[in-house]
Amino acid sequence: MTGRDDADGTETSEPSAEPAPSGGAPADRRRRRVLGYAGVAALAAGGAAGAWYVSRPDSADGGATDEGADEPDEPDDTDGAEEPPADALEEIPAVVGRYAPDLYFGALERWYPTDPRPYVVETDDGAVVDGFTALDDYSAAFRETGSPPAPTVFYNVVEAAPGVDAVQYWLYSAFDQFTVNFHWHDWELLQVFVDRESGDPLLLSASAHSRASPNNEFLGPEIPEGSRPGILSEVGSHSSASEVNGLVPSFERLPTGDLVSDVTNDAIDVSATLRAPFAYGLPRDEGARLPFVLPELDGAPLHEHPSLSIERTDLIDERVTVGAWRGLPTPPADLPLRDPGLVIAHPDSAVDADATYALEPLPPLREAIDDFVGPQLSFEFAIPGFAEDALASHITSVGIPWEQERFTDPLSDVTDPAHRRRIDGAEPAGLANRVVGRVRRLRAGAAGALDGVADGAADAVADVAGVSLFPLSTEVAVRLASEAPTATVTRGGVFEYLRVEPGPHLLVANGPGLAPVASRFVHEGGLARVGGDGELTVVAREDAGWIRGDAREANGVDRVRVVEDYAGVVYEGEPVETDRFAVAVHRAGRYTVEVVDRDGTRGAYRVTPDSFDDDGNAVRREVRTGKLALARTLRGELDELSALAASLSPDGDDGEDTTAENETDGDRQRDRTASDPVRDGISRARESAAGAVDAAANGEERAADDRLSASASSLREVRDAFATDDQAGYDDAAVEAIDPKALAGIGRANDAIDAPL
Repeated sequence: MTGRDDADGTETSEPSAEPAPSGGAPADRRRRRVLGYAGVAALAAGGAAGAWYVSRPDSADGGATDEGADEPDEPDDTDGAEEPPADALEEIPAVVGRYAPDLYFGALERWYPTDPRPYVVETDDGAVVDGFTALDDYSAAFRETGSPPAPTVFYNVVEAAPGVDAVQYWLYSAFDQFTVNFHWHDWELLQVFVDRESGDPLLLSASAHSRASPNNEFLGPEIPEGSRPGILSEVGSHSSASEVNGLVPSFERLPTGDLVSDVTNDAIDVSATLRAPFAYGLPRDEGARLPFVLPELDGAPLHEHPSLSIERTDLIDERVTVGAWRGLPTPPADLPLRDPGLVIAHPDSAVDADATYALEPLPPLREAIDDFVGPQLSFEFAIPGFAEDALASHITSVGIPWEQERFTDPLSDVTDPAHRRRIDGAEPAGLANRVVGRVRRLRAGAAGALDGVADGAADAVADVAGVSLFPLSTEVAVRLASEAPTATVTRGGVFEYLRVEPGPHLLVANGPGLAPVASRFVHEGGLARVGGDGELTVVAREDAGWIRGDAREANGVDRVRVVEDYAGVVYEGEPVETDRFAVAVHRAGRYTVEVVDRDGTRGAYRVTPDSFDDDGNAVRREVRTGKLALARTLRGELDELSALAASLSPDGDDGEDTTAENETDGDRQRDRTASDPVRDGISRARESAAGAVDAAANGEERAADDRLSASASSLREVRDAFATDDQAGYDDAAVEAIDPKALAGIGRANDAIDAPL
């Protein structure tokens, strides 16, 4: 997808049946000879020289090269290699043909691997592949024939480690149209690491979107004679994953039945409740709905741009394309999933292919092309601000193969620590510097996950919980903004970043029809989980209420945590703006907003459905920390706990007002709680918390602390009542719902006692 997306390759131990490119190919193309696998003994003696190319100018007639001549008896040394005769034929090493992959595309794909040389334009800066020319001419040829123009895979072989060679298969697409960005000139790579002595494959590495995205890798693949690696290509972005389990053409992140997974990347704890392989995968192959972005340039969609002659049908189908993300009230629900499309293979492949590709060496391409040029486009990620959404672009740049580190150092592209150790025993520190998390959607109702209560209490609180957490119906884009910004998309809500430098970062999650969420964090190396223990929450724009806080006139704010009473933590991180924050939540929820100021003092306040104004904002113009703020929050939380206990009371009292005409409020309360130590304890804790608020407001610190201590003591009595044989008459589910909140109230009271006025 970016210049570092990765490719698939192709095979052949026989000459390519495809003709040499014409029309735009430079006249000075060179004749090449590959020094390849002449035999185990020769390779062992020749080392890496057996994998490199020796070039010489074409013969005077400029004829096309031929492939498949016998290999030399001995590999030449790369420095000062003996020049072959003028009529020497280009050879493809047997190992290159052996592992050249079959390519599987989705039905919506528009840009298949092709040869960039027909799109070369001679300029003052040399021979360049012009992005406008490539897009126009490729689209016109595709439109005219209905078939992908000049399918081509380029190969390169590099010594990866002593006794191990990396067979690289590079694929070029004229354009990339994806969810997080779009750009011209998309290069993809598949690497097959091969034991030079045995010829066995050790590792398949199919690269994802950027150096910061984990590749899809498979250690120790079994590739029987007569078969070859299968490569699944993601529609639009062309990121790749190997197909090794025979269930072509679908991607399996985890083993299914008797089938192994398509990756062997190590599993990590993404959050407290989720463990998943650290691999990019292929979202649409995994049943995820992920929209494409409609590319624009100079304020106009590409198909309407005056400098281009493409049509709307040349771009990704409009059924899965979204233009104005911010104009949608909810995520699109009718995006089709991935359907299998064209299969492109080498002519010698045993698969039933729709087309075949030419397999050509990559180094001569470097001789024919000086540069790839064209505008690089981006997607604008909305970032929550206190007053309005600011915009920040994520720009991707072209990564020409021979300008990338992995071109000469293939192991730099291996992203799994165990895989890297298998090849050369190294332990690069950067492979352990990971940032992960999961995005879920907050929706009305209690049918989703309620992380704020124990599993056994979910049914008990169903009638009082206003919101719960659901898996994403449409995957979202995630941008990591640091010194080198990069972006990816979620798979089942999960996002993963690799080689994240220690230091401050900003992470933004955004999607069509969703309010964005952003979190600043400091990565200290190793594995970091963004958000509340690896969890981020988004909400549909039509349901969103914005909790906005301003602490500039107080003591600032260094950290914000938003906890819904039953759904649990829905946001945790440093504020995006200095001393101000904006967090989108569902307006039907009930929240505690916890803050830490610049001095490390805690504060908190409550936000309920009544807190939001007509514009959906709950604004706290002066966010305060200290004893008074915490005491007020405790009082509000105990109000909610009292209502919960009433709904779960064993006498069936739901708290409705049944006061007789001559009955006082005190009489009513005593009648209700006389035989219920749980509700009685909560009631006394509420009264004490209210007294603490009054005392703190009057500057009476000691009196406030006494009342807070009394509140905590009453809540301990509630917990003691649950510890009796009959649990005060409450069933197990009710205890699981009430007891943790009583414990949390004790913690809140103690924090308030420790806090200054």
